Amino acid sequence: MDNILTVSNLSKVYSSGRGVRSVSFELQKGAILGVIGLNGAGKTTLMSCLTGFMDWDSGDVEYSFGGKTYEKVKPEVLECLGIVASEYGFPGHFSAKTVCNIMASAYRNWDKAKFFAILRELELDPSVKVRAFSRGMKTKLAIAIALSHSAKILFLDEATNGLDVKASAKVRELLHAHVADGENAIVLTSHIMGEIERLSDAVMLIDDGDMKFNCNKDDLLHMYKVFPVTRAMLGGIDREDLMRIKKNEHTVRVIAKDPKSFSEKYAIQPEALPLDSIIEIFLEGENAA
Repeated sequence: MDNILTVSNLSKVYSSGRGVRSVSFELQKGAILGVIGLNGAGKTTLMSCLTGFMDWDSGDVEYSFGGKTYEKVKPEVLECLGIVASEYGFPGHFSAKTVCNIMASAYRNWDKAKFFAILRELELDPSVKVRAFSRGMKTKLAIAIALSHSAKILFLDEATNGLDVKASAKVRELLHAHVADGENAIVLTSHIMGEIERLSDAVMLIDDGDMKFNCNKDDLLHMYKVFPVTRAMLGGIDREDLMRIKKNEHTVRVIAKDPKSFSEKYAIQPEALPLDSIIEIFLEGENAA
C-alpha cells in the first residue's frame, strides 16, 4: 500500500483526562478519511498533533512525501500540508489580496493564479476586508489557501462550517479534484454526517479519546447493522451481544456485534438505514457494556 501518512499508537492526554489515546491508522494516497465524534471526543486534538500545532505524548507519526519519510512536523512537512482549522486568525484589515502576498512569501510552491481562480469559483471577492467576512467567507478563504500551495495532505477541521448548499457543493468538487490523480490525500472532520458520507472513502469514529473503528465507508454498512427493539425486548437481550444502544421516547435501536448471529438468536431483522443514521447511533447512543 502506498501510504502518505502512518499513525501508530498516537496519544495526547491533558491533565483533565481528555485527549486521544492509542490512535492508529494508515492514510493512502488518493484517499479521503472522515473523522467523526461528538464535541470533546478528541478530533481537534488529533488534527492539532498531526499538523504540528501541539506535540503528542507517545506514539509514532510518519509522513511520506517525494520518496522521503518524516517523523516530525518539520518545515518541509508543513510545506506539504494544507490546513483549514475551525478558527481563523486573519487581521480584520486584511483582504484576500493581502493574504495572497503573505502566503507567497510563506510557501515555496504558492500558486497565485490558482488562489484567485478558487476565489472566483467560490464567489469570494478578493478586495473585501476580512472584518466584513461571514464565517462561510472565512472558510472559503482558508480552503483557497490550503489548495494553492501544492499540499500533499489537506487537514480540514469542520471545513464546511457556515457554507450554503451551493458553496458546499463547490468545495466538495474542489476536494475530490485534489485527490483525483491519486497522489494527494485528505483528512477531515465534520459534525454534518451527510458531508462525511458524500466526501469520505473511509470513516474513523473517535469516542471519548478512543478510536472505535476505522474502516471503508462501504464496509461500514455491511459490518454494522441496526436492529429495532422494544424496551421490554431489550431486557431479554444479553448486553454482550451489543455494541451500542440508542433509546428514544418510543423506540430503541441497537447495533449488534455480530449481526448474523444476533438476528438468528433473537429472531429480529435489521433495519435498512443510511450511513448517517448508523453513525448517529454510534455518536448519540450509549455503550452496551
